[in-house]
Amino acid sequence: MNEKYVSLDNDEIDDSQYRMLMDVKRQIDENRQRIYDHDDSPEVMQSLGIDVIEGSARFLDSKTVDVTSNSSSSSQLTAKYGIVVATGAIPQILDIQGLGGKYWTYENVWNDFFVDLEQSKPKPLKDTKVIVVGGGPVGCELSQAISRLGCSVILVSKSDRLLPSGEEIASSELQNVFEKEDIDVLCGESAVSVTRDESDGIITLTLKSGKSVVGNHILIATGRKPNTNNMGLEDIGVDLCDKTKGISVNDNLETSVKGIYAAGDCTGDRQFTHYAGFQGAISARNILLPLKDSGKRSDSIPAATFTDPEVASIGLTEDEAVMQYGADKVSVSFRKLSQVDRAICEDADMHGFLKIVYKTKTKQILGATIMAPSAGELISEIAVAKESKLSFDKLSTVMHAYPSYSIALQQMAAE
Repeated sequence: MNEKYVSLDNDEIDDSQYRMLMDVKRQIDENRQRIYDHDDSPEVMQSLGIDVIEGSARFLDSKTVDVTSNSSSSSQLTAKYGIVVATGAIPQILDIQGLGGKYWTYENVWNDFFVDLEQSKPKPLKDTKVIVVGGGPVGCELSQAISRLGCSVILVSKSDRLLPSGEEIASSELQNVFEKEDIDVLCGESAVSVTRDESDGIITLTLKSGKSVVGNHILIATGRKPNTNNMGLEDIGVDLCDKTKGISVNDNLETSVKGIYAAGDCTGDRQFTHYAGFQGAISARNILLPLKDSGKRSDSIPAATFTDPEVASIGLTEDEAVMQYGADKVSVSFRKLSQVDRAICEDADMHGFLKIVYKTKTKQILGATIMAPSAGELISEIAVAKESKLSFDKLSTVMHAYPSYSIALQQMAAE
């Protein structure tokens, strides 16, 4: 769905549009609750034989933690085999003068958005302007989502392009999509200060260039930092990385203190739910079994940014591959989305492509970037091929269904 829920031509939100927006809120709430109830709730953990204590934990030594529950009662737990720290990450908030505590992040945006909607009805959403600071995956995803709910959005990125760690063509194509959807994009701009007019709530964000943008709300999407505070880690000798402030671990995910392991975002490594889950399983296994497995992955972590179209990637970009191996040893297979029959049949937005980077001689896959409606699914095929060391040309021998998006990979491999 690539249309706005609320027409920006309306002077105010009518009852049918309001009900539609409230239905979006209901779907968000129900889906989150359903996932929680099915996968993460204390009841699910207990059904798997896992005791759950809700509260704040602090290390007393390498085997003992003190847990203060939400009711302020305290208990001490001693590990028989080892401890896994998996405390995740929290929003990274830039030091912006005047920002204070009145801002949105990915943690509170949806609750606050719909609260504001209820309070401002029947004010037209087109008059609600949201400033998004950050041009990475979270900033891009939320910018498009808020825009499609009817608000005006201004995205400010310190980097000179969106999704700066990926392929440049993905950045430019996504910016074209955003501009087509009337999302204002300001790249190469740093946020310096925020001022608020208390009479009408208008926010003015001043940029390093001297420019300023105004809005009703400001959303900070400038990354996430490891959640490692107030656990007593350094008191017992657990080292933190100077650069990321995450918990330092070796290849087996063990910290500087024997028997204490860490997994996921709290390590300062790449922050993905699927990577954290993988590391959690590896760290637990390494505690319990004599043979150790590596829990770190460098170039084999698939990533997906869930904009529309999606942008997914794995491994090296073309520039990174050339820098590492040399231009004469790297080849690229590229296909525009407009050349994919499934996209043509669905009349999909043609801002997209499939790009595979591989070694010229051996056809070993070095990386891939896909921008398409189902890019998050397509990248998994490349992940399997890459991890199993299947050369790119071998994909041409694997029959794909027609007309699927994935058959484009088979066709590209056959060229």
